[in-house]
Formats: sequence, C-alpha cells, structure tokens
Amino acid sequence: MASKKLKKSLSVLLSLATVSGVALANAGAVSAFEVEQETSSANSYGLCSNISDGVILHCFCWKYNDIKDMLPEIAAAGFTSVQTSPPQATDGTGSWWWFYQPKGFYIGSSAMGTKADYESLCQEASRYGVKIIADVVANHLAGNHDHIQDDLKDSQFWHPDIGDSRDGDRWQVTHGKIGMPDLNTEHSYVQECVKNYIQELKAAGVSGIRFDAAKHIGLPSEGDNFWPTVTSDSSLWYYGEILNNPGLSYKPEDGQREQAISLMKQYAQYIAVTDSPYGMTLRDEFKSGRAPDGYGNYCAEWMGLPNDKLLYWAESHDTWSNNDDWGYSWDHSQNVIDRAYAIAASRNKITALYFSRPSTHVKDDITIGAKGSTHFTSKEVAAVNHFHNAMNGQPDYYVSENGNAAVCRGGGAVVVKGSGSGHVEISNGGGTTTPGTYKDEITGNTWTVTADKISGDVGDTGIAVIYDFDSPNSDTDVTTDTDTSTDTTTDIPAGDMRVLFDNSKTSWSNVYCYVYNDSTNPASVEQNAAWPGVKMNKGSDGIFYYDVPDKFKNGNVIFGNGSDGAEAGSQIPAQDEPGMKLEGKSHKWDGTNWVVVSGPDTDTTTDTTTDTTTDTTTDSDTDTTTDSDTDTSTDVTYTIILGDVNDDGKVNLRDAAKVQRVAAGLDSLNVVGTLAADVTGDGKVRLDDATAIQRYDIKLSTGYNIGKKISIPIDG
Repeated sequence: MASKKLKKSLSVLLSLATVSGVALANAGAVSAFEVEQETSSANSYGLCSNISDGVILHCFCWKYNDIKDMLPEIAAAGFTSVQTSPPQATDGTGSWWWFYQPKGFYIGSSAMGTKADYESLCQEASRYGVKIIADVVANHLAGNHDHIQDDLKDSQFWHPDIGDSRDGDRWQVTHGKIGMPDLNTEHSYVQECVKNYIQELKAAGVSGIRFDAAKHIGLPSEGDNFWPTVTSDSSLWYYGEILNNPGLSYKPEDGQREQAISLMKQYAQYIAVTDSPYGMTLRDEFKSGRAPDGYGNYCAEWMGLPNDKLLYWAESHDTWSNNDDWGYSWDHSQNVIDRAYAIAASRNKITALYFSRPSTHVKDDITIGAKGSTHFTSKEVAAVNHFHNAMNGQPDYYVSENGNAAVCRGGGAVVVKGSGSGHVEISNGGGTTTPGTYKDEITGNTWTVTADKISGDVGDTGIAVIYDFDSPNSDTDVTTDTDTSTDTTTDIPAGDMRVLFDNSKTSWSNVYCYVYNDSTNPASVEQNAAWPGVKMNKGSDGIFYYDVPDKFKNGNVIFGNGSDGAEAGSQIPAQDEPGMKLEGKSHKWDGTNWVVVSGPDTDTTTDTTTDTTTDTTTDSDTDTTTDSDTDTSTDVTYTIILGDVNDDGKVNLRDAAKVQRVAAGLDSLNVVGTLAADVTGDGKVRLDDATAIQRYDIKLSTGYNIGKKISIPIDG
C-alpha cells in the first residue's frame, strides 16, 4: 500500500506532468520528485578498491563507447576493472592482430575510438568505481619500420636479427623475433619512450597496465633495466603476459627448472604474472566432466609465487582467437569456461580475468571494434564476482571430491560440479566455512554447512555461490499509511547468541569477528575461522553483527578490520591482549566497553508518525461572482509494475542499472519511470532501490511488492 506521503507526492507530480491532456508517458524528467544524487563508487556496487583485489572483464576489441554504455551492467556484475585492447595506433585495420603491430608509443585512433573517446571512458568508469586497464605492446612495433614513430627508426633501438624466438634458449626468447623485429629494451631511450607512454595513459585515466609478451623482455639480472624503469610509478597496477613458462622448462628432466623459477620470481618483483597452465587445467578438467584435483599448479605450486602476484583466467584472447596456430579454448562451451572461472575467481588474493568472447573464433574474422558477448552479466558470473569481492582477504581452502570442487572461505563457499547439476555433499575444507544455513545467490536454494560438510542442490549452471549476501533482517523498513518504520536489524533471534560492534568510533570499512576457545595446547585452539576471522554483517542501523556458533558460546572475541598485520587500531583488544569473554551471553562493543545485551538490541528504535493534518481553512470573502467553469475532475487510478523502470513489462537488471544511473546523476526518468523506480516507497530514487531490484531478479525476498501491479489513486 502506498503511504500517505507517497500519495501526496504522486498527486503533485501528476498535476505537474499532465498539462492539457499530455500523456504521462511523454512527461520529461521530474525535478519535483526528490531524486537523491548519490555518487556511484566502488562501495556502491561492492567492488574492491584495488585492481589486485578484484576481478577483471576483458572487453576484447570493443569500441570504447560500447564499453561506456555497459558500465552499469559491468559494475553490477561485480567487475572492479575493465581491460581494453591496446590503445596504441595500429599499422593496419580490420583483424584483431593489428593491435599487436603498433606504430609507436602513443594513444592513437582506431575502430575502437579516438583518444578523446578513451579519456571519456576512463572518466565515466571512475564514477562507477570501475578501473581501466590498458594493454601495452612494448616488446616490438610494426614490422614495416617506415610506418613507426620517427625517433625509434634508428638501428640502435633494435636487436640484431637472430631469428625467431625459441623456448629453451633464454637469449633467443628475449632477443629473437615474434613476427616483428625485436626492440632493444635494454636501451635507456626505449625505456623512456615506454615510460612516457604509460604516463600518457595514466593522464587519460588508466589505473592498470597489461604488458603483452612480457617474457620476451629481459630482467635486470640479464642486463635489462626495462622493468624497474617502466613500473616505477607505484600508483599504477601492472601485470604481464607470460604464457606457459619464461622461455625455460619447469620439467626437472630438462635441467632448467631452477633457472625458470628464479626468472619468474624476478618478474614478480615488478609485475603480477599470468598462470596460463592452471587456466588450461581448469577448463580441460571441466570439459572432461571432472573437478580439478590441484589447487593451482605451475606458478603457485611449482614456482612458489605468492597469490597476490598471480592472475588466473579460464580463457584469454590468445586461447580463443589463435585457433589457426595454438588456440585451445574455442571448442569449450561457455558453461565449461564459467565453471573453470568460478574456481579461479573465488580464490583469496588472486586476481582473475573474464574474457568477453567475440562472435567468432576464426582468427582473421575477429575485427577491431566488434562488441563481444555480454554473458558476463549472467547470474552465475555475477554471483562468483560478488563472492570474490565480499570475501576479500579471507583465507581459502580448496576441496575436490567425487567429481565436485569447492573453494571454502570463512563466510561461505563456491561449489562447482564437474558436470551436470543436482545434489552435492562435499567436505568443509579445514572447517573453513562457518557452520550455518546459507542461500545460493544463483538459484536461491538453501545450503547447510556443518563443521565437516557442505550440502545442497546445484542448479543448471553447475555452480553454487553460498555466502551471507542476504542479511537476515536487511529488509525491515516497512511503510504504511501511518508512515511506521521499524529498524530491527540487530535484533537477537530467539535461542541465538549475537555479538554486536558499534563502528562509529573506529570507522573501519569492514569489521571481522575472530572467535576462539581457550586451550592449554596452542596447537589445538578452536577458531571460527583463520585470522582475521569472519566478516561481520552490517545492519541497517550501522551496527555490525555476527551470530556465534554454539561451540564458541563460552569463547573469546577479537574484532579487526581485516588486516593481516597488527598495525595500530587494526584490532580490538590490541595485539597480544586476550580476547573479550562471551561467557554464554550476547555482547556488544559499544565503542568503549564490552557490555552484555539480551533480547532485541536496545538501540533498536520504532518511529511511528500518523498524518492527522486536517485542512479547515475557510474563505470569508463575500465575492458573489458566479464562476461558470465547472470542475468535473474525478479521482483516477494509475497502474504501474513496481520495479519496471524502463516500462518493458519486465523487472530485471536493466531496470536496476537504470536506477543506479539515476541515483548517480547520470540519467533521468519521466513520471512513470520515477514511480516504478521508488520500490522502497520512501519518496526517493536511490541505490537501495536498485539493490532491491537486483535481489528480486535473482529470486530473493525483498520485503517490497516488486514485480506486482500497483494501482495508485490520483487526486482528480
């Protein structure tokens, strides 16, 4: 039911919008309706603040303006970053591989757009909290040196022609050709040119750099200072394409393993690196209907590189587009790739890339400027991304059993079947995932987690994403004819123990709760999760809360901001101090003291306001003039579908994206759209309306009448 406040607003709106019989649908943007101008940011979409913590969408070959148009959907799907194809001027047009034959180190124009278009994309992306990563070709330029930038034509800037690059011979790898003459990256002027280009990209709004053919550029130990020179700007994030190996074999029998490991670790001092062999393992196993046995192989296990220096993918533009040469993912279904991506992207401290497939895998038919697949907006991909972002910093534990796999995190898990769908029961690896009942973001199915097992039904995608994305009482704002609203987010359910944290003094971005039981043997201490514990839920009243499992009801509590270290202010109590005791009772940290609470939190408030205003104004004017005009207006009822913002008869993510743009001041709505957008009924169009629509789209309860036809009485 619409509130009286909302009815009054509608009456005013419609009287403004209907002039001389003009139809409501033709009314323009309504300034009389209060639209809250919120700046969309990483926090608005739950995106990570840093590229390295999030996931990347590779918009291979896309026009800049096509990417810009999709930014609401990209952000809503949980992508922190977008990687574009190289912005450098190309020596030819048409097929995608011209990108990798640039004329120089400067932003040029192509079928993707102009430099101004690129700058516009970067500026618009920043409003959504999305970062732009530029692909940079620095190992070589175009084969025809008549076409390259003049100051690099001299022979001193080029390696002598020693033939093609050849794995097994490191000198040949760093000095040989890969189709085009090889730049002398040891030369300080070449390094300066690349560094200046990176600064041009930064000035355009770029936040990250991907280096093509990184293994073909030498390291300081080999007499090449390219990497420390061009990556000296620490405000940017860098990663390099190193396919398979650094040009030397990791197989023990080849006698090159130790040198290969040393080289990879040296690259990791300057850039993150791709672990393409693990991506191949993931997709090939799922194609065969099996869950991968390994928890990473080449870079993580054999090379010993840390997670935060790795980039995973299920496929890349090389594995898709080079089918004439050595491509090996184009014959894998999108669903197989999605299952592989679900494992890759649910890991801790690993950046993952999702590839937007072009419409064809034929190498020469993939053209510059062609928009690829938008499957990245699917529920399964978005759910994996949302999980990745929400679990940032939490430890992970990989399990592979009976053809199924799971990545267990403190606050949930991603479960993937090797093939098909149906019921899954799999170990709760290391007891990592907190016991409880969860919902799958993709299907809404209920999952049960115990200290030992995770069980539930996987839908048709073969992927389940379970975590506490739907807070127990996140939809308790109720608007009635008496404008009554109740905030009960931090109520303590009967029989439960809950710890509460008032964040008003600490102002942490996230709050974690670490609970442990005392033990005389430090090696056997029970904990709810490895440090920093479990990420707490944020209530609508700003209080964070966490329901304590039964076995910890007499345990000890430490709150933290999720930091691995113990810098000042990162945990309460401070480092080396014992945790605060629960003693079988619910407690709250009120910012100063650890106090016992029972039943509903005393901060819970109920505001009840009843509109009883009566208009009794009497006109005492004795003017007896007879007005021949007769007011024959009558009350009418207008029907809308709540949440159907674009008036297409459906409520889905496109409506949510429209609301997000309006809330950010990037778009406007007419009267009908405005009424449909205010799904919470508070008289404003803002991001919580978009969130409610998103949750409706993935079949989660919202507490509102989204999707239903609402008849609104209008004063005549």
